[in-house]
Amino acid sequence: MGRTAANRWLFPGAAPGQPLSAQQLGARLRRLGVPARVSHNTTLMDLTGQLPAAVLSQLLGLHLQTATNWTQEAGNTRPRYAAAITTRTAPARHSSSPDLR
Repeated sequence: MGRTAANRWLFPGAAPGQPLSAQQLGARLRRLGVPARVSHNTTLMDLTGQLPAAVLSQLLGLHLQTATNWTQEAGNTRPRYAAAITTRTAPARHSSSPDLR
């Protein structure tokens, strides 16, 4: 198992040129004692904690409200951070600093 120059798939399947199916990979992981569902859910929760809901929605094909709910459950503070940034006032400019507009 593994990717080579002749095989572009990290986990090649039984059919030539095809990847291992999700079911087959899950069965292999279970035989090794790796709890795939727990790892999957942990990875999703990590993603929801890092990405804005709109990005998560497009990336995973979720409804925007579902992605928003997930990000809130994960404690994602990015929406609050973005809202706080937009309400900040610009710092005062010093007359000696060049205007970079």
